[in-house]
Amino acid sequence: MTEKHDISEDEIRIIGGSKHKPSGRKHWWIWALLAAAIVAVAVLVIELQKDDIQTSTDDTLTTEGGEQTTEVMENATPQWLDNIDNSLPSGIILSDTIIDSLHLRVLTPINTTPELYIGKLSESDTDILLATMAADIRRDNGKIVGAYVYGGEPLSWGLSKRGYCAIFDGRMTIGTADNSPLFEQATEQGGYFFRQYAAVQGGNAVENNPENAAPRRALCVIASRYCIVASDERVTMNDFSKALTKLHASEAIYLVGGMAHGWWRDDEGHIKHFIEGNDRPINKKYLNYIVFRKN
Repeated sequence: MTEKHDISEDEIRIIGGSKHKPSGRKHWWIWALLAAAIVAVAVLVIELQKDDIQTSTDDTLTTEGGEQTTEVMENATPQWLDNIDNSLPSGIILSDTIIDSLHLRVLTPINTTPELYIGKLSESDTDILLATMAADIRRDNGKIVGAYVYGGEPLSWGLSKRGYCAIFDGRMTIGTADNSPLFEQATEQGGYFFRQYAAVQGGNAVENNPENAAPRRALCVIASRYCIVASDERVTMNDFSKALTKLHASEAIYLVGGMAHGWWRDDEGHIKHFIEGNDRPINKKYLNYIVFRKN
């Protein structure tokens, strides 16, 4: 009988070498290493995701936001603001308004120096005219959620939140972007940078998918000045964002809301809390504020 050497389409034939089948037991260590590598990569991915996911449901720690569904693009040219007005002294301009039956308080720092602050903040520091919690912190480990640079030192990374605030030499910019070179710039130039949920971009409300309602605060750009807008009433993030657009906010990001610690000084120097009676901050290592100091 003539031996056939043709190979059919569904046949695999090993040419050369031993005719005996190779033993898989000789290469068990290769498969073990491969499996270990796959497990290590999976664990690393999970940990990275955990570091960038907000796990707390405590209003004093978080904005309780969800995934942002609106497509965003990075601001082409950041608008740098300093709120300097030589005709006025250093202070906080307070105004109240009602939008769609929602009472809003607008606080505009004038002739102040903005910065971030980490740790327990003393209300006895009379140079501080306005302070409120800025970036969210995780309830499980107390670390900051999202990218954060503190006086040139990067303390946290993450892109779960698209809104950002950057501060350099007393000037501030607020925007929305998946990636921003301002993080690296803050690291190189000793600036400040933090991320939060975006509320308004280019005059348009940025949608989120939360279901809860809570008192809200946001850092906004209105009429080419930065300000903080707060609501003591419980409101969803989407409704609050829409109210900010009716205030003609061109850009806005959320700040920690709910019962978060924060205050400002009136014209007579008296402390006024965002939530009356809430004068005791929680004890967390990375509790952080955005602060406006008297020039």
